[in-house]
Order: sequence, then C-alpha cells, then structure tokens
Amino acid sequence: MGEGESRFHYLEIGRRMPRQAEETPGAPAARQVLRMAETIGAFGRDLGEFNLPMGLWLDAEGNLFVADSLNHRIQKITTDGDVYGLGGPDLLVNPQGVVVDSSRFIYVIEQGADRLRKFSKTGYLVFTLGGPSARVPRFSCPTAICMDSYHQLYIADTENSRVTCYSATGQWQTDYHGPASGLDGSRPQGVAVDGEGRVYVSDTMRHRVVRLKPDGDFDRAFGRRGSEVGELEEPRGLAADSDGGVWVADTGNNRVQKFAADGQVVCCYPQPGLVDGQLSAPVSVALDGQGNIYVSDSLNHRIVRLVATGDTW
Repeated sequence: MGEGESRFHYLEIGRRMPRQAEETPGAPAARQVLRMAETIGAFGRDLGEFNLPMGLWLDAEGNLFVADSLNHRIQKITTDGDVYGLGGPDLLVNPQGVVVDSSRFIYVIEQGADRLRKFSKTGYLVFTLGGPSARVPRFSCPTAICMDSYHQLYIADTENSRVTCYSATGQWQTDYHGPASGLDGSRPQGVAVDGEGRVYVSDTMRHRVVRLKPDGDFDRAFGRRGSEVGELEEPRGLAADSDGGVWVADTGNNRVQKFAADGQVVCCYPQPGLVDGQLSAPVSVALDGQGNIYVSDSLNHRIVRLVATGDTW
C-alpha cells in the first residue's frame, strides 16, 4: 500500500482531557520517592478513554501518544490536554507501540497484523512493512518499538526472539539475537536505546533486562526473578534515562523500577508498603524533559504521571 492510499481518521474536534490529581505519601529512606501526580483517562471508547493502553511516546513538543490497543487506534494528547483519535479498526489492528520522529512522522507497530506502518504528520500512509499481504513476513507478534537519535527504529519482534532494527525509510539494518547478545531463544517484549547507542531489551520470560553494546554483544543484565526491590516478574516496557539509568515496567509485580547504570535500584513505584496509587499490569514507560514519568497502567485503562517528591526511602 503506497502513500496516500489510506489515512488516519483524524477526529478534528478535540476533547479536553479530564485529569485527576492524586496524592500518595512518601517515606524517608535510601531511594527516591515517587508520587502519583495525575491520572489520564479511564475505560471506554470515547476520546480520552482507553481499552488496554500499551506503548507510550512523547514527541519533541511534549505531546503524548498512546497505543490504545483494543480500541485499534493511536491517541494523541497535547500539552494543553486536547485529545485526537488516529486510526480505527479498518486501519490499525491491536497497535502495541508508537513513536514519532522530529519531522512528525508516526510509526506504529501492530501486533494484530504483524506489521510496521509509517504515516505522515497529516495521517497519510507512507509505507507498510510486513502484514498479512506481505510476500515475505517481517515480524511475528511484535510488542514494542523505540527510536534512537538517528531515527532508526528498534522493534521487539517477540515470537522471532529478536530485536530488529530498520531505518526511517524502511530499510532493514540489523538484528539483535543469538548467544553473543544473551538473547538466544528469548521472547523480548520491551526495547529502548540510550544516548550512547546501547540497546536495552526486556528478556521478559527470563525476568530480567539485558543491556547490549552498540555492536549487539551482551553488556550486562539487570534484575532476576522475584518480588523484592531490584527483582522482576515478566518485565516489559523500557525507557532509557539521560543519566544512564533505565526505567522498567515490572509488569508481573504491578510496579515500575529504575535501575542505575551500575544495576542498583534508585526508584520503585509503588514502593513497599504503599497502599494508595496501585498499578495493574503496567506495560510501558515514557519520560519527558521535566522529570515526569508516564506509565501505561494497562488493566486500569489509564495513563499515570509520576513525579519525584525530593524525599528518599
């Protein structure tokens, strides 16, 4: 399908997103305390509502894009709180991840159709890779996507047990898999890239995150199976921080954690003993330039914004 043959269904009448502030207590100790500052959305099909929100992306202007999976669309939430729906079941099938480049091109990975699609900023289809009509399959159950500073796309190609990399024009670049990467036989469900070109992969069913060198060789692993701080249970979405740390959606433990570059845990939300602000199967994490952490709280059908309180525990 070529450019101009299909397009997003832009709902031009934006809707102001209702936002509900919440407060959670912080406790003094050795790690940074986070609190839930805001919830965005609720279960439903209207603009500003979600049905199993998955991947998140913040563009250069601070707009939040959400892969609203079971509503078969992408939602864009502006910094003013206006909401636009992009897609629909005739165009997108269970989108799992979305990224937006500096030219406002939109890239969507669809698990339900095993394909990657690129759209222009006005919603026209630029290209499709993979999918039911492809002569050569490209993906099998892709789960996550991220982009580096060179606009290269990294896709967690889950059932193919690899992370596969493409250019912004759709040209295959490389695959990360096999014994040298430590991902042999892995079924990755999260991927992120830091400013040094290191690739972070959620080795989900081994309950850890693997960091790869830019050449694809194994560098180090974060976490092991368990429910204590620093342990993981089926981790999924990742976000590389500017300080060398990595945020992890610790899905099976219903929390998010941040590992410093040396592997030490420096944030955990909800922290042990916290009653309020619980998460249910968080699957994606995104960061903005102001220190906000956005979490796709999938089974609560909402997005949560976390902020640091300045306290420690």
